[in-house]
Amino acid sequence: MADATSTVEAPQPGRYSVPGPPPRPRSQLVGTGFAIAAGAMAVAGALGHYMARRHASGIDPGHDWLAGQSVPNPQLVYALITLLVSVVTAHWAVWASGRGERGHTWVGMALTLVMGLAFFNMVMFSLNRMELEIGSGEWATLAYAVSGLSLAILIVGMFYLGLMTLRSLGGSVGRDRSTPLGAAVFFWDFAVLAWAATWYVVYVVK
Repeated sequence: MADATSTVEAPQPGRYSVPGPPPRPRSQLVGTGFAIAAGAMAVAGALGHYMARRHASGIDPGHDWLAGQSVPNPQLVYALITLLVSVVTAHWAVWASGRGERGHTWVGMALTLVMGLAFFNMVMFSLNRMELEIGSGEWATLAYAVSGLSLAILIVGMFYLGLMTLRSLGGSVGRDRSTPLGAAVFFWDFAVLAWAATWYVVYVVK
């Protein structure tokens, strides 16, 4: 008969450990990636059509293509710099969210949205200064179409950032909760890149 006072063998570390919760699926990040892929194909197709029409306009299309229209490049460059600054503040917000610092997260997202609004203000000012009319020429029509596509993507990106900012106000911050905000910033990176490509092709190369 075994001794009642005998000691019970202590469980070895990890032998009877309860497994942790399964990793959360990053479905929002994956969905954002598919949206970026679709948007990239749309922008690439629009820019490809623009370049094809430009090269078909003559031997020296740079002069006849614009029909004497001047482009306010300094204002458009300032607008692009503003967007690039917004990328920095957006990533700062994601970094702060991962560390659970709500104050820095909200400040970073607020600065990003303000920079986005400033960008739209500068672009609208530049287009009004050019006094372009849709249908006045092939370049004007295609410039509006291609620029409008990139601006629409930026508007979607701003709404996306705004919604994820509201979600962070509800407490969605921290290392395991910052994925939705990171997905929005991922889309914003693509939107800024799409506008940079549009700006270079339409307003620099012309």
